[in-house]
Amino acid sequence: MAVQKFTDKQKPAILFVHNTLMWYTQPFFVKLSEIYDVKFVFTHAVLSKDIYGVEMASQLPGFGDVTYKVLKNYFGIAFGVIKELLKNYDLVVDSLGSIEALFSFMIAKLRRKPIIFWSEHWGWKGGAASPFARFVVPRSNAIFVPGSKHREFFISLGISPNKVFIVPNASNMTGRDGDSDEKEQLKRELKIGQRKVILYVGRLVKQKGVEYLMEAFHELRKERNDVTLLIVGEGECRKHLELLSRELNLADSVYFTGFIKNTNLPAYYLLGDVCVMPSINYGQADAWGFVLNEAMHFGKPVIATDAVGAAYDMIKDGINGFIVPEKDAHALFEAMKRILSDSELAKRMGEESRRIIEQAFTYEHMVQGFSRAVESVLTP
Repeated sequence: MAVQKFTDKQKPAILFVHNTLMWYTQPFFVKLSEIYDVKFVFTHAVLSKDIYGVEMASQLPGFGDVTYKVLKNYFGIAFGVIKELLKNYDLVVDSLGSIEALFSFMIAKLRRKPIIFWSEHWGWKGGAASPFARFVVPRSNAIFVPGSKHREFFISLGISPNKVFIVPNASNMTGRDGDSDEKEQLKRELKIGQRKVILYVGRLVKQKGVEYLMEAFHELRKERNDVTLLIVGEGECRKHLELLSRELNLADSVYFTGFIKNTNLPAYYLLGDVCVMPSINYGQADAWGFVLNEAMHFGKPVIATDAVGAAYDMIKDGINGFIVPEKDAHALFEAMKRILSDSELAKRMGEESRRIIEQAFTYEHMVQGFSRAVESVLTP
């Protein structure tokens, strides 16, 4: 489906309420601004720093002519969103899971304006499965989600299937000159030599299930000593994981890098032979998993558990990687062993990963999905 182009007089006016701006959503928002008369209102800018250590500024470089406003919080609530909701617009877009979503829903309904909710969650034990969500979701004009599991989840909350639209997540991480040189420098610094590298990138928190990856790596090390586990990221579980590596006698083959800036991550993806996301259900499933987008962009085989939302749409089991049961260290071991033991298979999987990204997970695909949702709501 081609994205509809509008003249300035035809452009629908959209109020897009969102919690914060992440590096991977910025290109999406810029592209939407080229098509629609859209104003972005960010209600909880601090979240980007709290979760990822990346602070959102009031003035955003690279945001071009995008119209946006960063609201202040009082007692954890961005009351300024009410004023924005009372202005002229044709459509409201908001995310579920915050008090501001209640404001958006109530004011849109009172003003008889259509409202679309955006959510990346699935398998929640609370949050989006709350009584509020169960009331709001079936009464929304549309929902857009990143993947098939998310779609199933919101249909289970009572909304009609033809009102749920997939807007596949994309990442703006790309290669740059010097990445290969930086990769070789990393190999020298870590003294990796010709060893195979198993890569983990992400926060070191309970939900990410890194301890299961370490147990799987321990099993792998019993069979071969030419492997290294590279753990990229920071978080509250780091000390526990470092202790676990010593208890398993893996200290000589497990490397903790700490936080690495996005601009430096490509070298790590290039260094990896396989990228693993061992997430578990911990209160809720892992919403998406942009690490899969990034690793696949760099042509890597990927392994993820069935607690990773992106896995169901991005991994073709046995083709570009494997999906394994959560909390199953032996299944992780078997998947890693199979890829690392067959260089031709690893190469084919990496090539397929890159093809999947190009065919279904670009910002153009995001815009197309969003446009389908908007047109379904605004077309008489």
